[in-house]
Amino acid sequence: MKAERGVPGLKTDEILWAGEPCDPRHLFGRSAPLEIEIGSGKARFLIEAARTNPSHDFLGLERSLSYYRICRARVARAGVTNIRVLRADGRTLLECLPARSVHALHVYFSDPWPKKKQRKRRFLDGATLELLASRLEPEGLLRIATDHADYGAAVASLCETVGSLERLEWDRYPEPPLTHYELKYRAEGRPIWRFLLRRV
Repeated sequence: MKAERGVPGLKTDEILWAGEPCDPRHLFGRSAPLEIEIGSGKARFLIEAARTNPSHDFLGLERSLSYYRICRARVARAGVTNIRVLRADGRTLLECLPARSVHALHVYFSDPWPKKKQRKRRFLDGATLELLASRLEPEGLLRIATDHADYGAAVASLCETVGSLERLEWDRYPEPPLTHYELKYRAEGRPIWRFLLRRV
């Protein structure tokens, strides 16, 4: 990995993923259904999901250095062996994975970039949804959640443009563990927009 400019003293694993090939079998030392969370934050979903599904491997991606450090520390304390965490941009990492190699993708409460001039910075757009779909195995699942109404409306429209994804009711499969954000937003009574998509 190449060192980031202007950020001295990073540990090797803290350097942002630069686009090398990624082999999950090498990361986990086995071949198992792979689930990826893009934007793992404080790792609550990762840890609970991995504990519940020990036969699956869970890869957490976190671009923010401060949140990556929190996530890494909490995963280490949890001692769950089927989790790995990488400091990586979600698009960059997914482009390094083979097509149809992921069992499930999770995108929870990504930054909504609410101002009109910021919207181009949102993680989810048409091209990214196509990329996510291409990495899912047949009948693989993509779960998305947001508390931002405009972002939720935009995602709903985008989902209609990707022919390889079909939208299902959120409760079609068992509900995934909640993230820290969802626990917080539920307590505040905020409405949450949820999307469950399956690769056809």
